[in-house]
Amino acid sequence: MTVRIRIFVILISSLIFQITVIDQFRISGVCIELMLLVSILAGFHGGPERGAMTAFFSGILYDSVVGAPLGLHALVYAPIAVAVSSLERRVVRSNRFTDAFGVAVAVGAGVIGAMAVGEIFGLSSFDFSLLLKRGLLASAFTTAVALPVSRVVFWAVSSGLPVTLRLQSH
Repeated sequence: MTVRIRIFVILISSLIFQITVIDQFRISGVCIELMLLVSILAGFHGGPERGAMTAFFSGILYDSVVGAPLGLHALVYAPIAVAVSSLERRVVRSNRFTDAFGVAVAVGAGVIGAMAVGEIFGLSSFDFSLLLKRGLLASAFTTAVALPVSRVVFWAVSSGLPVTLRLQSH
């Protein structure tokens, strides 16, 4: 199975799961941001090119079902995926805590970025307390499910990439 087909399957499956199951479970109007998480993890595991491509199409697909202006989420998701990819390569020691913290920060930035871009398009009023609350809640909820999603996204986007060897001195 080629990488493009794998990514397509992951994006369609995530979109269906997001709109049929996840959107039904909201706390204070916030739910898990699965499409954003897939975008972030694609950048983390697949590098900047695959991450940006996956994030762009993730945002376009999400916009097509939520009624947002087409391209609003793609405008936010792609730069975040590239930023995560760039920062991931610069972190010297990566462990579960730093990875989870990075996912939480990226999700928060994505949610806040989408709300800010929505403000530009006139979709909502810009309330800082609401913005911060939604960003923090979405970060917490989404980071909680990041590990199993990470494994699936890794399978989809890392096929065909060269293996990185880490040399350690004893």
